[in-house]
Amino acid sequence: MIDIRDTKGLIRHQIQIINNGVAAGNALLFGDKNGVTFENYEGEADAEKHTPVTAYTIFHMYSMTKVMTVVCALSLWEKGLLDLDAPVGEYIPEYAELSVNDNGTVRRAENVMTVRHLLTMTSGLTYMAEYDSKTLDGFIKQRKPCKTVGFAKELASLPLAFEPGQRFKYSLSHDVIGAVIEIITGKTLDVVFKEKIFDPLGMKNSYFYQSIPADKAKNLAKNTAFDNGKYVNIPLPDRPVPGVKINDPSIFSGGSGVVCTARDYAAFLCEMTDGGRLLKPETVKMMITPQLDAKQRKYFNYKGFDKSTFGCEHTFALGVRVQDKISKTRAGKIGEWGWSGALGTWFFVNPGGDWFLYLHQHTPAKHGEYITDLRKAYYDRRQNQ
Repeated sequence: MIDIRDTKGLIRHQIQIINNGVAAGNALLFGDKNGVTFENYEGEADAEKHTPVTAYTIFHMYSMTKVMTVVCALSLWEKGLLDLDAPVGEYIPEYAELSVNDNGTVRRAENVMTVRHLLTMTSGLTYMAEYDSKTLDGFIKQRKPCKTVGFAKELASLPLAFEPGQRFKYSLSHDVIGAVIEIITGKTLDVVFKEKIFDPLGMKNSYFYQSIPADKAKNLAKNTAFDNGKYVNIPLPDRPVPGVKINDPSIFSGGSGVVCTARDYAAFLCEMTDGGRLLKPETVKMMITPQLDAKQRKYFNYKGFDKSTFGCEHTFALGVRVQDKISKTRAGKIGEWGWSGALGTWFFVNPGGDWFLYLHQHTPAKHGEYITDLRKAYYDRRQNQ
């Protein structure tokens, strides 16, 4: 274990995050491929009951689920069961003929959506906020609980925001990948995750949120907000589509469904430093190889997005951001990769080396208010060792 005296700067940052109204409590872990070398928990997991954050606290990972979905997909690719460049319509026939909203005119899509488009979020799908109220209200009104594959089929009825491959757009792509995984395996996504990730890595406190046992549910951290000088518990964002009244527990969301402890997600990151048990090392290398062309990357690096994830030093690979440039204002190494989640979760991995994991549960996540300083403190500590 690393001497805690060497990490006082990071712990101070954790406490400051709480004091500044960014999150009621948090977890910070880091390590390498051999395991956890430091972990620390601060503050409260429940702002009303004043329950402390501990190693047993279970966090909602939201979009950090996407990385696990990619790993499951690539494990099928290794076995020859999934073709990354095949049309999505080969697996879900409803995607064989798609439409596009072209400046207000809906027309037939000219490009074919492929599995790779889903993995790189260049599919043309969105998180639905872009639809006009009439289209969105009609979609919500007519849909019924329909499970993972059914929801993916429903999405195919909506016009895409752009031609597949045209640009990057953060979207429900990984929920559709989850449906493809279910179709190939003949199993629901919660079972696939358990068999392919949770059990092999000994992740005993990891579930899809709707499958968590009652005796573990009591350990779930609450989502919080800072109101009138104090933290309060507030409802979670909907799954799989936050903010648009789609909250469907019949769907195992490949984009947002996993809950787990910090130690469990750390076990996943230990494995992903170079692969071996879940994916071959060469597959991990492919997963973190940049995929966006210059035009697509402009949409990824859009200046209005959170710089800790979409900053100009980053590009996108297969489901993860990758740093391929040195930033003058933010820490990080070439090859660093990772992702984040809607309630304030965030991680990075340096291939073959170290990893970093920070978790809190707060809406809004406010990544931009803490990640830059935390990353700098972490890298400064390593440089001074």
